[in-house]
Amino acid sequence: MDQVELAAVPLFSMLDEARLAWLATECPPRDLSRGATAARVGEPARHLVVVIRGTLSAGYDTSHGSRVRFVTVTGPCVIDKAAVLGGGSHTATWTASTACRIRLLPAVLLRDLIDQVPALRDHVLRHLSDQVHRDRRAQVRRAAPQPVTRVAAWVAESMRTRGSRINLPGAQQGLGEEIGLSRVTVNRALQVLVGAGAIRVEPGAIVVLDPSRLTARDGS
Repeated sequence: MDQVELAAVPLFSMLDEARLAWLATECPPRDLSRGATAARVGEPARHLVVVIRGTLSAGYDTSHGSRVRFVTVTGPCVIDKAAVLGGGSHTATWTASTACRIRLLPAVLLRDLIDQVPALRDHVLRHLSDQVHRDRRAQVRRAAPQPVTRVAAWVAESMRTRGSRINLPGAQQGLGEEIGLSRVTVNRALQVLVGAGAIRVEPGAIVVLDPSRLTARDGS
């Protein structure tokens, strides 16, 4: 069962059964309750956090008392790859949005794996490249002047990995923190997209009805 869990993580999908069994032994599972912290901003990134199941959100509390939410991820996946491989510190605090199961892979063991399995090196580089592109698209979304454009772009991006039913990160407040809008503005933008027939809003989630209509604009 442990090997099956790890094989489902995209980063480890090319590993053979022996290495997956070794990983399972070296990185025992840890269960996190909702609200628990998996990694804290500023702490040394000595372990790769492997999310087996559940959802984590990356956030940062500014000196002015506001919260910036960078991204929300759902397992199976890994987080903060760049910080771990670069020997740096976590640049966000990762908090469990739901009950989660994680494993912590020491950075030294990750580097050993990369040395042992050449295909893994290419796989890691592709994942890092994908992350850079996602971060750039997020910056573009936050720069959009119209709230509906920001929300629609976030929905379209989320569909890449979550499908047509997208759970909101911390409800509408959390979505606002991620794209730089107030909860009230997010709500208004969502209603524009509802009126355009692009989405349906459910408690804590958005259901995409017609992706082609996500180009709707507000009238401001």
